[in-house]
Amino acid sequence: MVSDSVNHPLSIRVAGEADVDEIVGLTNKAYVVEQFCLVGDRINAADVRSCMAVGCYFVASDASDASSPSTLCGSVFTSISNGRGYLGTLAVDPLFQGRGIARALVAAVEDHCRQRGCGFLDITVVNLRQELFPFYTRLGFSPSAALPFPRPEKAVLPLHLVQMTKALRTPQDL
Repeated sequence: MVSDSVNHPLSIRVAGEADVDEIVGLTNKAYVVEQFCLVGDRINAADVRSCMAVGCYFVASDASDASSPSTLCGSVFTSISNGRGYLGTLAVDPLFQGRGIARALVAAVEDHCRQRGCGFLDITVVNLRQELFPFYTRLGFSPSAALPFPRPEKAVLPLHLVQMTKALRTPQDL
């Protein structure tokens, strides 16, 4: 359990099949800000299950009331390939944003990847989401490549992905 910047205790765990629908709803609610450049929902249940087949989701919930099951307030996908971690679809319910939940989820992914020997963690960000670059830069990520958007049929404006990378170990340990 971790506490966010407003002292709300968070419970972070690996998601299971029972969490799929809630991850979909939470993610689509958090990504509604992309409607200016993308059409439709960000993800669906099939997308989440497909991701779970190759990696895992971490989910965060408010743990201030241990007696009742709480709703998810954040989620993030991670996978590992060739000694590199990947972090994707980081989502925090808009009602919970600004409380450190995204940072806590990113830290959980970093720990997960580090424990599995990854030297680097990669993320991809839609280039038109300019407000996200300072956030990820503060977390230690740097732009490393431009990539095509994987679902061009959803784009309503020209866009691409910016891959950002963070070293998870010191240069001497790489």
